[in-house]
Amino acid sequence: MADETKDTPNSQQNTSEQEKKPAPPVATPPKPAAPSAPAVQQPRAAAPPPRPPTPAPQSRPQQPLDSGRRGFVKAMFAIGAVLSIIPFVPWGTFLSSAITIGQAPRTLLQRAIIDDETKYGAAAGRLVNVNDLSTFPPNGNWVITYPTSGDPTLDAQNPDTFQKYELIRLPEELGGSSKKATDFVAFSKVCVHLWCSPNYNPTQTHTPSEYGYQPPGPTVITHQQYECPCHGSIYEIPDGRAIDGPAALQAPPTNAIPMLTLQADADGNLYVFYPNRDPTKEYPNNQVGSIGANGDLGFGRESASYQNFIKPMGEVPADLKGLDEVVR
Repeated sequence: MADETKDTPNSQQNTSEQEKKPAPPVATPPKPAAPSAPAVQQPRAAAPPPRPPTPAPQSRPQQPLDSGRRGFVKAMFAIGAVLSIIPFVPWGTFLSSAITIGQAPRTLLQRAIIDDETKYGAAAGRLVNVNDLSTFPPNGNWVITYPTSGDPTLDAQNPDTFQKYELIRLPEELGGSSKKATDFVAFSKVCVHLWCSPNYNPTQTHTPSEYGYQPPGPTVITHQQYECPCHGSIYEIPDGRAIDGPAALQAPPTNAIPMLTLQADADGNLYVFYPNRDPTKEYPNNQVGSIGANGDLGFGRESASYQNFIKPMGEVPADLKGLDEVVR
């Protein structure tokens, strides 16, 4: 007898589809974490033996370019800092006559000889004579070297402004034609502000607009001032006191240009009298607050010393024994 419980086609198909379907995953409960084993202390390893010192390199490695630039910038800042204090330090005490081309013995008197340069025309290399109004006219200006090398040509080649003085014959209205040593003043070529080199400017032309009215043509007046081209410091003549510019803002005695004492002999020849040698008064430069009658180069001078010592000494005839009296 045949089995009546045969699978129908539908039932077989359902069974086949069920077999093809994957069984859903069974969630497995998490396993409890195993207790951690106690840490076992490892034995400490022995320290490695010291290495021998590495020999120093034979040559220093070249610095990168940027480092050199930084060094240059730092140097420029340092120079700027030094320049900012120059007006307040008596550098002239230490740096005067720092650059020389030979030097004759320093004597109590030195002949006032114009530097031998063609721009001075007939006066070049000449001993100044107060009676010669043609070669050395009023309101004229030249350069002399003090102390001298003994040779006007070598003096002209000497670039050291700390040995240069502008010799000015005063305008006639200030007594420049009286044929005396006091006709002349000799100002240092080193400005007391920032050490530029001043020059004498004898004249200046003013235009009508400066007066606010129409004068009869341009007016030319005597300048009568010693001017620094760098920062505009202006020194009046004959006493050399700063009247304008940054030097005029400095406290005395740093507001007056150093200058030489001049004397003339019976023949009218002009001489430089050794600086700071007032026979009636001492000027010890090594004491605080004291300054020589002729001033300290690059630092300043008491402006009153012109009237108190320099001009009165110019009235005294030169004692020619001073040409042989060596100053030590």
